[in-house]
Amino acid sequence: MAVKLSGESLTPFLHIVKQYDHYIQTKDVHGIMSLFVTDDEPHSFGLHINLNDREALRQRFTDYFNSSEPFEAEMGEPVVYQFGEAACLCMILQVKGSEDTRIRVSVFLENHSGQWLIRHQHISQSPV
Repeated sequence: MAVKLSGESLTPFLHIVKQYDHYIQTKDVHGIMSLFVTDDEPHSFGLHINLNDREALRQRFTDYFNSSEPFEAEMGEPVVYQFGEAACLCMILQVKGSEDTRIRVSVFLENHSGQWLIRHQHISQSPV
């Protein structure tokens, strides 16, 4: 059964969130790709576009960083559920400058030899 994490058990996941945000802010494609599984089957769905391999994901981040699409958002507290070597992280981003626009983020992570890596991310506008 999945366990909702709290306290110190959240630390590695909070670190990933900080790293992801840092790489977005610094437009570091190599850095952000280091957070994803190393095989050719990471998945990203939602606001970006549907992507199903590392090269497509790398190209999307490159295009995103070179475009006028970036936005700023305040991150809510992530909720993390863990089941063995798998975890699901969910959080809401409040887009700055728009009270009505919130982004829902769901990330499925796998533990690879002690390192949590993103297998799947889903990013969409929150209905609430």
